[in-house]
Amino acid sequence: MSTPTPASISQRLTTTSSLLLERSRILSLNLKPSPSSTQQIVRNLTSIRSDLEQLELENTGLVLGGKKGKTKGGDEGDEEVKQLEERYDRLLGMLEEDDLGREKAKDLKRTSQIPSSPNASPQPENLSSPAEASTPAQDVPTFSIEPPTPAIGHQSFKDYPEDEEPELTPHEMLSNQQMLMNDQDERLNLLSHSIGRQNDLSLQIGSELDLHHQLLEETDTAMDRTAASLGRAKRRLDRVADEAKQHGSTITIVLLIFILLILIIVFKT
Repeated sequence: MSTPTPASISQRLTTTSSLLLERSRILSLNLKPSPSSTQQIVRNLTSIRSDLEQLELENTGLVLGGKKGKTKGGDEGDEEVKQLEERYDRLLGMLEEDDLGREKAKDLKRTSQIPSSPNASPQPENLSSPAEASTPAQDVPTFSIEPPTPAIGHQSFKDYPEDEEPELTPHEMLSNQQMLMNDQDERLNLLSHSIGRQNDLSLQIGSELDLHHQLLEETDTAMDRTAASLGRAKRRLDRVADEAKQHGSTITIVLLIFILLILIIVFKT
């Protein structure tokens, strides 16, 4: 099991900070962050949180069985761990800029806080009895982690151990930035295509509205022609009715004579 170092954790915090800054810029443009980028951020923060807890255990000398010890330069190590934890908390704050980030950040908060031993503690050899010495050990929480090797608890702290992970080269940093920029360009291209499709739909809707307007104008013209035809027919009917009123008596006499002639012919035959 590899032992985390403050330098490697700091390097990963810096890389994750770049990802979170890019995510913040995407959110400021009212765009949705990339799910793959969000998953990468969550994986980085989960790994960093686990390494911070392990590093804090090693600096406080907490191992299974309740034994504690201080390494040389422990105060400096505690201060460095505290600074890393503060940076981690700031990154969590950056992640909580949207609803999805707040939901992810709930599971990434440091729930396990390991109490650090005081600098000026009483001498352990002045304890009155073994029973009293065993009492604090019962209050120490038990963690399901692998205990550090005995050499780790007694070796001096090194800022840059030999097995430290190499820092990112400028070329690798440029590659990461290029990947982020490519992802952003892809999202901008998708946004441009979406705007283009909306523009095409708007043009089609405008054409359909023009067509409907022409149909309405043709309908109005046809209705005007129909109204004119109905007006002419009404005038003709009015003339027929007037003529019928003027010659009504004459027409009645003619009809009666015609009926009378028919009756005479019928009875004579």
